[in-house]
Amino acid sequence: MATKTGLASLAQGRSDVFQVDPRSLHIKQGWNSRDLNAAENVEHIDMLAKSIAEVGVKEPLTVYWEDGKAWIENGHCRQLAAIRAIEVYKSDLKTIPVRGGDRYANEADRVCGQIIRNSGKPFTQLEQAKVFKKLVDLGWQQSDIAKKVGLSNGRISQILDMLAMPEPIKKMVIAGQVSSSMAQQVVKAASNGTEAEKALKQGLEAAKAEGSTKIKPIHMAETAVRAPNVRALVIDAFEYCDIDDEADDFVV
Repeated sequence: MATKTGLASLAQGRSDVFQVDPRSLHIKQGWNSRDLNAAENVEHIDMLAKSIAEVGVKEPLTVYWEDGKAWIENGHCRQLAAIRAIEVYKSDLKTIPVRGGDRYANEADRVCGQIIRNSGKPFTQLEQAKVFKKLVDLGWQQSDIAKKVGLSNGRISQILDMLAMPEPIKKMVIAGQVSSSMAQQVVKAASNGTEAEKALKQGLEAAKAEGSTKIKPIHMAETAVRAPNVRALVIDAFEYCDIDDEADDFVV
């Protein structure tokens, strides 16, 4: 009998979908663009873990074989949730379904696949920015990214600009205290990052005074740096020609 290699060496049963122990899968350092410290992602993984403990993993993960190991290409949250289901919720789960990705794909193709093949929780704009930055570092032009993910060049630039925001403001976005759209608009209107950070913190205090945990344009009214007005938003809408519906208070 021939010796099994690749994913088949881990599989229990035969199919184009392989059943493997989630703990036998690997994640390349820096590969997963999700912020696993963000409260919404922690909650998402825990919710998945509870579901997996009851019904298992229904959507196969996508993996590729390299250096004698199976590496996750798509499905990081499902793998983490499956392990959590076993370790925290004491599930008797033994295996999860995986399928091989495109054997001819290169690293850039796999990185881009995190966006275009994401079948679970959508990436936040900040997480998208990390994916796009990796692609730029791998030699892609912004126009290449735009074509691949179906956005305009302007929108790709706007999302990448998020990485230049001061770290305290990024943390506010991750914590859900301000939408990424508003944060960018305030940073753009401020004379420097420190001024923008101060204005947003003042806006957050105003929001908390009203019993809210998220800044809205009205909460910026008394700060030195105002929230974007309707005219500015309309101009941006025509410039970027894409819909950003992440914010619940305005749309770019």
